[in-house]
Amino acid sequence: MAPITPYKIAIVGLGPKGLYALERLLSQIKYNSRDISFEINIYEKSGFPGAGFIYQPNQPDYLLMNYPNRKINAWVDEVPKSTTSEAVSFVEWLSRKEGIDIYKLENGYSSRKTVGDYLVHCFNLLLRNKPDNAKINIYHNEVRDIVNYENGVGIYLNENGSSHKIFVNEVLLTTGHSSFKSGKRNDISCNGTFIPFVYPVEENLAAISERSHVGIKGMGLTFIDAVLGLTEGRGGRFELLANGNYKYYPSGKEPSKIFPFSRSGMLMVPRTGIENKIRYTPKFFTLENIFKASLSENYIHFIRHILPLYVAETRYRYYSVITKKYSFDFEVNNDLEKMEFLIKAFHQRYPNEYKFVFGDLFKTRAFVKEKSKLNPVDYLNYIVQECKKGSHSSGFMAAALTWGDLSEIFNRVFSFSGLSGDSHFVFDKKYRSKLNRISYGPPLANMEKVLSLVQSGIIDFSYCIDPTVVKKDKNWEILSLDGRNRGHLNVLIDARIPTAQSTRDWGPLFTNMRQHGILRSYVNHNDKSYDVGCPEIDRQGKAISADGESLKNISIYGTPTEGVVYDNDTLSRKRNNFASIWATLVLENASQEEMNFSNKL
Repeated sequence: MAPITPYKIAIVGLGPKGLYALERLLSQIKYNSRDISFEINIYEKSGFPGAGFIYQPNQPDYLLMNYPNRKINAWVDEVPKSTTSEAVSFVEWLSRKEGIDIYKLENGYSSRKTVGDYLVHCFNLLLRNKPDNAKINIYHNEVRDIVNYENGVGIYLNENGSSHKIFVNEVLLTTGHSSFKSGKRNDISCNGTFIPFVYPVEENLAAISERSHVGIKGMGLTFIDAVLGLTEGRGGRFELLANGNYKYYPSGKEPSKIFPFSRSGMLMVPRTGIENKIRYTPKFFTLENIFKASLSENYIHFIRHILPLYVAETRYRYYSVITKKYSFDFEVNNDLEKMEFLIKAFHQRYPNEYKFVFGDLFKTRAFVKEKSKLNPVDYLNYIVQECKKGSHSSGFMAAALTWGDLSEIFNRVFSFSGLSGDSHFVFDKKYRSKLNRISYGPPLANMEKVLSLVQSGIIDFSYCIDPTVVKKDKNWEILSLDGRNRGHLNVLIDARIPTAQSTRDWGPLFTNMRQHGILRSYVNHNDKSYDVGCPEIDRQGKAISADGESLKNISIYGTPTEGVVYDNDTLSRKRNNFASIWATLVLENASQEEMNFSNKL
């Protein structure tokens, strides 16, 4: 006799990561568990299961991915196979949809809207091909609290101002960036002149009046989306000229001035879709060399054991490009001493070539013989032109993009306290954002549009480096770092993506779960302790409770685990893949419960 009630599962947040977990779960159910009834409850408040808020299909076309088309695939080649025979990659789906050959699409960048259409399509495929013994319920409510009981988990919804509880056997949290909030946002009352989060762009930026002065805190990918929302999104038009540059034609509805700023005052290095297409094999940055360097010490230290190998790899990438134009033999055979000997010989022969300095990657300077610092506009011009050359011709681009080729190796060392606590802290505070800036930048076209907005006078870099911003009545006052420029802002936008640096940054759901003792902050205890600030999980993705217990019925996957693992690429099915582990364990738990029920009969 089977249990009266089905085995109930909740997936909270069904963006890409939730979609991947659902796909694996349905496959496990179809092929490995035909005798157990399942009920899967999906909570996705955006109304777009599979896509979530970030990839919702109703957003503007001008918001582009920073991920080339060829890398997007909602399906995975694993056993058990998918429940549907219609599973295709994004490029294959787009090719059929647009009637364009795959080879013309694979290196392009699509809009997030289009990717969202694909993800929703994949979700609908799963619904149509679900196993008969699996029932799926979809809720568009926000989950505000989760309570762990002796025999299951209570899910509390925010439904029309009242709390509604649903009881399930286990839950997976794939809540993305919405898991966190900025610790300072709740302290500011701005009378409508402060926008704490850009998305959805057209809705959140709608109240900004034309001809206003707008400050944007943060100069990363979200900054670009905000700028395009305030220009192209208001009827402005970018025209690609015959010389390959963009020209902006305003609509008259734009802000008068947009003042971007950040601590460094530097924009991200753009990329073309062809970059990283061929898998790179490191010469020096290998697991073997990292472990060899740390052999005499108790822990791996970022500065002593990892950074020197990364520096060596960037030097190799730079010189392997610039030596080609002179037909200079630069075969190093993974020999660091030989590489340094060849570099010295190269500069003796060609003394007018720039000598690579690792720190210059993080400065506003060109890789040329003269060591002059560039102003923000000239630096923007420089990185755009180098991006157009590509990493096969630009030594700067080859060196800048190196980290992206090494990040999976670093992730294997970094994850689950692979570094000492103090060097984990150093990496987070001094290197993480710098590496993101040079390695994970926007599509070239987006940065060219930013450049055209600078040339049209809409974007102004007068305050770009760490200014002081103070609320003044209904406006803001902004003062440049050197004190030379002072101005006013009608609106301040926070264009930084929410992250967790401490439990103060946790959103309501995680905060409530922490208060119940279900979650605790992850602390790296190696050598010197460092409180990372994200929820702690074990190696199977299970949440760690306040008393250090792995909870078999509560798991976390994706962005919220950033810090325990490294670089949770939103669309990747391979990087930090807890979805497959989770689905397998769900079936084990369900089978165990079925067995326990049968033994009681």
